[in-house]
Amino acid sequence: MQRYTIVHSLCHIQWGGLERRVFNEARWMAARGHRMCIVAPEGSPVCCRAREEGWLVEALKFSRVSLISDIFRFRRILQTLRPDILNTHGNIDTKAGLCAAMGLHIPCIILSRHITAPVPNSFYNRMLYRNLCDTILTTSESAREQIVRSLSISSEKIFSVPSGIIPPENLISQHSAHLEMTRLLQRPQRTQFIGFVGRVTREKGVDYIVEAFAGIQNRFPNLELVLAGHCDYPEELTADIRARSLADRVHLIGYQEDIWKLYRAFACMLLASVENEGVPQSLIESMYARCPVVGTCVGGIPEILKNGELGWLVRPRDAADIAAALTDIIEHPELTRMKVEKACAHVKNHHTIDQMGSRLLYIYQGCQADQRRH
Repeated sequence: MQRYTIVHSLCHIQWGGLERRVFNEARWMAARGHRMCIVAPEGSPVCCRAREEGWLVEALKFSRVSLISDIFRFRRILQTLRPDILNTHGNIDTKAGLCAAMGLHIPCIILSRHITAPVPNSFYNRMLYRNLCDTILTTSESAREQIVRSLSISSEKIFSVPSGIIPPENLISQHSAHLEMTRLLQRPQRTQFIGFVGRVTREKGVDYIVEAFAGIQNRFPNLELVLAGHCDYPEELTADIRARSLADRVHLIGYQEDIWKLYRAFACMLLASVENEGVPQSLIESMYARCPVVGTCVGGIPEILKNGELGWLVRPRDAADIAAALTDIIEHPELTRMKVEKACAHVKNHHTIDQMGSRLLYIYQGCQADQRRH
């Protein structure tokens, strides 16, 4: 098997689903003998984790102010490394990376699009997507179709590669995870938890989750809500929770390294994104952990939930619809169990890191073969 030198660039400084996906992909490739390089802002979590893995790390600022200097520095990095694969992932690093790679004859240049926000049909985007990259990767079929329509790009150039998860070798039992959660939050053992895992932002629909929970709190007196992740608006969110008299039943627990314990402790995982969502890893991981999932009809979420076959789909910005789905999950345990088992089997068959990695290697090989033919 050919060993590749692969460069990934990321401009974000947080540790979210995009960064987790790229890191897991790089770790899978490194374990198979490929040489990895991460180009990202200094101090970002992905930089720190890449150094811990022993990969080459190059720090660039990736800001609008530094864009010109980043292009020249990125070009020197590429000239030195002479990579087989260049894969850009964010907005600013894509601009810098694709411009830096011009004329360097890198065998395979990939632009990854991780969200489903429409790509405007501008001259600049046509240049990036049509001329400066060889292949485009999306995480969902809906994002792939939007790019084909908007930019009139051949569908043969764009591939949808949903995230592949890395489950733990041994999943904690649901009983043990629930017990740990009750101890962490100092709640009675009769408490039932529903939750959200990810960046706690308005874009993820957290306000609607809180509103939905408020609507069913009296119907389910033992139910409590857990929000796990860095919160972008803690003061406003806390004020809203207090205004609804939910301070003792809604818990903001911050970022958690062991997310699998959360999925196993939850009676339901909620993702109420209002727009621009790809195929969220948190939903795929929840499904693997046999945790019922509720997601909005946004971006790639209907794809992963098979239009409601593997979970509960709700309208975006609709707290009443979320509340109805939660009620259905809690009050119809047998239907919930059947969906959960079906969802778990689907993830095992279609969304593992091995399947994602093998798909990417196939794309790399095809991209390089196309370059040789030209």
